[in-house]
Amino acid sequence: MSKEIEIKFCINPETPFDISVISPSLTIIEQSCCELGNTYLDTPTLSLRQLDMGLRIRRWDAQAEQTIKCRGQVVGGLHARPEYNAPVTGGMPQLSAFPEEIWPAGSDVVALQQALIPLFRTDFKRTTWLVEFAGTRIELARDEGEIEGAQGREPILELELELKDGAVDGLFQLALALVQSGKLRPGHQSKAQRGYRLAGQAKPWALRQPLAVDGPLNAQIAALADDLQFHEGAWLAGVAGSAERMAQSGAALLALSQGLPWQPELSQWLTRWQSGAAQEALYMPAYGAFLLTLSAWLQTH
Repeated sequence: MSKEIEIKFCINPETPFDISVISPSLTIIEQSCCELGNTYLDTPTLSLRQLDMGLRIRRWDAQAEQTIKCRGQVVGGLHARPEYNAPVTGGMPQLSAFPEEIWPAGSDVVALQQALIPLFRTDFKRTTWLVEFAGTRIELARDEGEIEGAQGREPILELELELKDGAVDGLFQLALALVQSGKLRPGHQSKAQRGYRLAGQAKPWALRQPLAVDGPLNAQIAALADDLQFHEGAWLAGVAGSAERMAQSGAALLALSQGLPWQPELSQWLTRWQSGAAQEALYMPAYGAFLLTLSAWLQTH
C-alpha cells in the first residue's frame, strides 16, 4: 500500500499554466510525457462507491495497472487516500490481486468481481516533472484531455502535485508559490467524482441545506470549507443561488478566522467574490492561498 498525498489544481483555460513561472525556484530532476487511458469500474449498484472505494485500470504504452483507492480526506485541494496497485492483463481487473484486509468485514469479493462493469473513461496527455523543492521531492503532473461517460464529455485541464519524499510542509510551500501565478485554483473534485456524474451515477448538483456548525473549531472550519468548495462546484455547473451560498460559507469562515493565518486572504477573496467578479475571483492568488493555508492548518489541529 502507498498513501497518495497530493494537491490538485484546476488550470485557468484562459491563461494556461507553464512551469517556467517558478522554474528558478526548482531543481528539475527529470521530465517525461505520456498518453494515459483510464477505465473506471464498479457494479451496477455502485457497491465499491458505497464502500468509498474507486477502481480503475490505467494503460500507457504497452503497460497496464489496476488501482483501488480507499477512504481518504480532501480539504482545500489536498487529497490524501490509501491506494493499492497491481499489474493487470486483459480487460477486467482482478480484485483478488488486492490485499484481503482492505475489504470491510462481510464483503463478498467474488460477487463484486462478477458484477464489475465499465462506467466511464478518462483519457489525457500527462506531462510530469520530478523536482526538488525545500528539501522535498515532488512530482508535478499536468493533465490535458477529457472525461467521457454515458451523459457526455468534459475537458480535463489540471495540475497535480504529489509528495514523493520529504515533509508535507514542502508540498504546501510549492503549492503556495504556484497559486501566485493567478493561473490555478485548488481542485476539490477528483476525475473519478466528475466521471461518476457523467456516467449518471451521482446526484445532480443542487444546493445543500445551510450548515449549522458546532463542535471543535477545527471541525467547524473543515465543514465550512467543504461547503464553500461544494457550492463552487455547483456554481460552475450553473446552479442558481450557489454564488450566494459560497458567500455565506465564506462569511461564516471569516467570522471564525480572526487571528488565523488565512484570514487576510479570505477577507480579500470574499470582497472580490461579493462584488460579482466571480470567474476572476476563483483564480485570485488570495483564493488559493486561503484554501491551502487553511488545509495546512487542519493537518496539525
